[in-house]
Amino acid sequence: MKIEICATSLQSVINAQNAGADRIELCENYLIGGVTPKLDFLRSCIKTSNIPINVLIRPRGGKFIFSDDEFNLMINSIYKFKEYNINGFVIGFHDQNKNLDDQLLKEFRKITKGYELVFHRAFDYLKNQEKSLEMLIHNKFDRILCSGSISNSVEGIKRLIYLKVLSKNKISIMPGGGINVKNFNLFKSSNFSEIHLSAIEKKISLDSNYNIIKEIVEMSKQ
Repeated sequence: MKIEICATSLQSVINAQNAGADRIELCENYLIGGVTPKLDFLRSCIKTSNIPINVLIRPRGGKFIFSDDEFNLMINSIYKFKEYNINGFVIGFHDQNKNLDDQLLKEFRKITKGYELVFHRAFDYLKNQEKSLEMLIHNKFDRILCSGSISNSVEGIKRLIYLKVLSKNKISIMPGGGINVKNFNLFKSSNFSEIHLSAIEKKISLDSNYNIIKEIVEMSKQ
């Protein structure tokens, strides 16, 4: 099982790679759900990291309904970040009716050709997830990060398993949201191939915790 860490600081990147994580989702401003990282921060993380980095492309927090100007910002960010040694991009959006726009999916896949492309937890808000799943497969997305339409992926486990079966291994369903040491084995025993977590203890620090990541990595290999 691959372990992906949502990292919002350089120390989080260091802790993730030293603890044996497989991949980083890089963003900033954890408390509003993550936004596109600044270029200087990305550069520092690339210099530091020896594991793949996927970059979140999200111009602001809040709802996943974006204006044309915001979509242009997202596209410009992708072109800018393609100049650096990154592994992929993480995007997500929907329209006013909580549906996906196939043309937008095509456009984002076209400009990210050769990179991993992940659709993030905006998926949890989509009205017709079965149709949306097929659209993401058709547009050659690599992965869907979701929690089963509930903020906590433990509570959404049945939906996550349903989506995994529905995907027929044509796209990876990666659970994220509320995953920790105590509930990790639920996802392992459900045969998910990868999980996503921040490993943050907010009362202590907003850095991803080395010990939490290390324990989950060790559990994943048992």
